[in-house]
Amino acid sequence: MVGRKVRSKSFNIFHGAKIVRSGAEIKVGVFVLIALAALAYMTLKVGTGVFVPRESYEVDVFFDNVSGLKTNSPVEIAGIEVGLVQAVVLDENRARVTLQLLPNVQIRSDAVATIRTRGVLGDKFIEISPGSDPFPRVEAGERIARGDTPADLDQLFTKVGEIADDIRVVARSAANVFGGEQGEQDLRLAFQSLRDAAMGLNEMVQANAESVEFIVRNFREFSTDLRDIAGTNKEGIDRIVANLEVASGQLKTTLEQAGGVLARLESGEGPLAKLINDPEMGHDLRETVASLESVSRKIDEGQGTLGKLINEDTTAQELDKALEGLNRILTKQDQFRTSVDFTSEYLARHGETKSALTLRLQPAEDKYYLLSVVDNPRGRREKTETFTERWVNGERTTIREIEDKYRQSKITFSAQLAKRWDNLVLRGGLIESTGGVGLEYYLWDDRVQLLFEAFDFDPDDNPHLKAGAKLYFLRNFYASLGMDDFIRSDRRSFYAGLGFYFTDEDLKYLLTSVPVPGN
Repeated sequence: MVGRKVRSKSFNIFHGAKIVRSGAEIKVGVFVLIALAALAYMTLKVGTGVFVPRESYEVDVFFDNVSGLKTNSPVEIAGIEVGLVQAVVLDENRARVTLQLLPNVQIRSDAVATIRTRGVLGDKFIEISPGSDPFPRVEAGERIARGDTPADLDQLFTKVGEIADDIRVVARSAANVFGGEQGEQDLRLAFQSLRDAAMGLNEMVQANAESVEFIVRNFREFSTDLRDIAGTNKEGIDRIVANLEVASGQLKTTLEQAGGVLARLESGEGPLAKLINDPEMGHDLRETVASLESVSRKIDEGQGTLGKLINEDTTAQELDKALEGLNRILTKQDQFRTSVDFTSEYLARHGETKSALTLRLQPAEDKYYLLSVVDNPRGRREKTETFTERWVNGERTTIREIEDKYRQSKITFSAQLAKRWDNLVLRGGLIESTGGVGLEYYLWDDRVQLLFEAFDFDPDDNPHLKAGAKLYFLRNFYASLGMDDFIRSDRRSFYAGLGFYFTDEDLKYLLTSVPVPGN
């Protein structure tokens, strides 16, 4: 009985240990499954690169060689992943790579896409230089203008092999040249000459140490100034470099188009290709050249009008005289200037406005004519003398009566000849339908005009005197200010006005701008 109890206890203990062992195995299995799931997720995460949302956009870029670049390869800007390679296809014997970029990434039309390698044997990825702000943005579906492909390892190894072959050839040539006693002697003489040259150079440097130091100091200052200029104008230099990159891309496109033109010429397409390849057109061209040679021979022999013109001095002299006369006529025509002027002046004392329309004809720089129509609200003064004979105290007496009156709203005319000496102008003629003279003086490049006029001379009364100034502003406008008829106390008045004028160039522009009916 005792033995049975002991065996029963042993069996229970063993059975409990087995249950405990099974629970630990379950935990280990769960942990392994979680680790495998995490490892699978990390593998997928690393394989697919950066996560690109649905709102991303796609752009294309062309490369000559995309060896090693695969779909889902990362796209970076400044070392930060901003997208991935969506597709790599062959398009017209070039590789077209479609890039899927994050929506917040902005690249410009001068951007450059370059295929890079991580380390020496690492994975390939695309690095984008986004470009500068003055250029337009590359939108979805558009193309990055420039794609650069660096040299791969195969090309580098090939270059290294070629360099090694060149070194081997040079070494063999050197061995042939310097081998033997004669070569050794030549080599010794060469080293001796080199040492002598070095010693001479050292002596020259020692003798010109101050000059060399001065040159080095100037070069250091120049490099400092150049660095300051480059730092100050960094944006401009970057813009110039970007423009050069765009220009190089455009030049490449132009060369490709030129290659297409040459290909069409070789295939015989187009009129130029026919001219080169077609024997009939070549025959026609030879006949044309022969005709030109015949015409040239006749001209050399003096036949015809053109031959006489070239070979006979009399005909050439007559033609020169005719051209000189025509040139004088055209020169005078070019010097002739015309302008139209309208001014309106307010007479403060009388509360009325005086207006004038003037046509200025200027055949030369120092001479011009003025034709004016003046609307003077005060009218023109007219004096009437009446002689009456009467008998006073038995004697016959003649009585003289003078009557002054002004005819209102009278239109008057002016016609004057003006002559200019530097800044001084003297003019005279008919002023407001009476004889008169005027004096003008210009200041500040003709922007200010001082004027004085005297007209309406009468032996029994004071003449009409006017003094004032004009200020020219804007392009075709001026303001006037002065005193009119200031010598007569009953007619004296302060005036102020505005005016505008048009030259013949302005009139030509206005006339050509007016639409013609029916056109």
